[in-house]
Amino acid sequence: MNQTRGRIAYLLFAVLFLLVAVIFSQAAGEPGSSSDPLVTKSYVDQQIAQLAAKINSSSGGSSSGNVNNATVEQLKADVGDLTRFVVDALSGLQELKDRVAVIENGFTVISLKKGQTLVLGGGSEVILRSGQATAISGESGTLVDVSAGKDLNNGVSVPVQHLIIAPKGDGRGLKITADAYLIVRGGYTIK
Repeated sequence: MNQTRGRIAYLLFAVLFLLVAVIFSQAAGEPGSSSDPLVTKSYVDQQIAQLAAKINSSSGGSSSGNVNNATVEQLKADVGDLTRFVVDALSGLQELKDRVAVIENGFTVISLKKGQTLVLGGGSEVILRSGQATAISGESGTLVDVSAGKDLNNGVSVPVQHLIIAPKGDGRGLKITADAYLIVRGGYTIK
């Protein structure tokens, strides 16, 4: 009886494992596509293989190794394009790491003087800890007062100790009307 239960449990585990493997393989997407935009090892390997194939096909299998100038120039251009692609991908990766670091580090405390403006990036959060400020609407909407569950229209006073979110980075922010301390998570600019 116990052997039968063990076999059934093992079989169920194997089926579950295969199901999870299939789901993850379907979600991965084509390397280099919009669903997988970062440079993957498989993409770099594929590009190197294509480059090697071009080199081998252009030599025509001859032992003299003569390659025409057009082929050499094309290879130089291909290597240059691949290098730029890798550099751009690494730059994008660094930007992504910086964004993650901002999110992981939590809120940043800032002090603003009367008359200054805090322009929030899309998805940024702010809490007015002390002082006074009014809401600035963006091109396509308002700030969201999550604590009160309502929108903050342009010019409306921002309540102290309320969590405010800028859904888009389209100019939404806070106009400081009395010296203030705020805590911010996400992108912002002070004007």
